Amino acid sequence: MESIYFNFNILYISGAVTNDITAKGITSVYNALKASLSSYGATFEHVVKENLYTTDIETMKKYNYVRKGFYKGDFPAATWVQIERLYMPKAKLEVELIAHLPK
Repeated sequence: MESIYFNFNILYISGAVTNDITAKGITSVYNALKASLSSYGATFEHVVKENLYTTDIETMKKYNYVRKGFYKGDFPAATWVQIERLYMPKAKLEVELIAHLPK
């Protein structure tokens, strides 16, 4: 489940989640984000800020290469936070993005 808010040339995407912190689960989150970006004519190169919330930061760090594969070149400013629980009780990863849309 994700929410999208559009304000002029800034896109806010929140709520891309998975309860599977593996290469497959992380790929599914970033593919969902990619689809959201694409529907507004954007790609990961337009992302300027990423917030990542996880219940297991060490496992997420282990699979960080999956996340990096979606960003070609420069990475956005990012904040990673380990939390006890997400809104969806079984979720283990949630990613929010802020992107500047192409003109």
